Amino acid sequence: MLNVLYVIATFIATIIGALAGIGGGIVLKAMTDLFSPDSVQVIGFYTTVVVFTMCLVSIVKQIKSGFKYDLPMLLEISVGSLLGGYIGNSLLTVLLRYFPENKVQLTQSIILFLTLIFLIIYTRAMLQRQRVKKPHWLASFGLGLFLGAISIFLAIGGGPLNVSLLVICFGFTLRDAAIYSIASIFFSQISKIYTIVIANDYSRYDLGLVPWLAIVAIIGGYIGTTLSQRLSSKMLAILYNVFMIMLAVLTLVSVGRHM
Repeated sequence: MLNVLYVIATFIATIIGALAGIGGGIVLKAMTDLFSPDSVQVIGFYTTVVVFTMCLVSIVKQIKSGFKYDLPMLLEISVGSLLGGYIGNSLLTVLLRYFPENKVQLTQSIILFLTLIFLIIYTRAMLQRQRVKKPHWLASFGLGLFLGAISIFLAIGGGPLNVSLLVICFGFTLRDAAIYSIASIFFSQISKIYTIVIANDYSRYDLGLVPWLAIVAIIGGYIGTTLSQRLSSKMLAILYNVFMIMLAVLTLVSVGRHM
């Protein structure tokens, strides 16, 4: 029954994520926190499968559309995200070693709630600085490091947070920010997958569930994208705000559950 709930949650999360442009990972994390009795690491693993699958689909779409990018900056953010993903996963492992799991989940939920509030406020204000033509490599690397660490620590993928911070820090357009966000997500998830493979401990995971999650993530993402293309910008903005508020409420409920 639990596996069925994971599949249903993945289907709903990927549709909402693609439809409203908020990323399936952050939706899935908020949902699984409400029903799953699994450990933080198990939930993080399943979220990684879904996020990585959607990321691969996004990369294929970007390649087909002939996207343009600044290669040095892409590499700086990617390397930062790769290292950040390792740091985020290591931090989570250390906390789980020294603190009760419900306290770690509480910490994740509080940070996620604050992240959602930040995104809601930022979207309302639509703050955007002047475009930075060539960010210093240390700034690009540092931002990638932060995004990779927090996305893996919270198991959210990081899509909307990545885009928002790229817009705020470097003045990117939403379209340009999305390209570098995908790179950050891809390499942070690669880091997470690498640590799982190195640990060579698959007994805690139901590997039979993995292909189902991947397939459902692709189907859900396709449906969400198709619906998104048929709706007006005004309607999409309304849906974004509605879903973000709903996620904040769900996360707040999760905070209460783990206190």
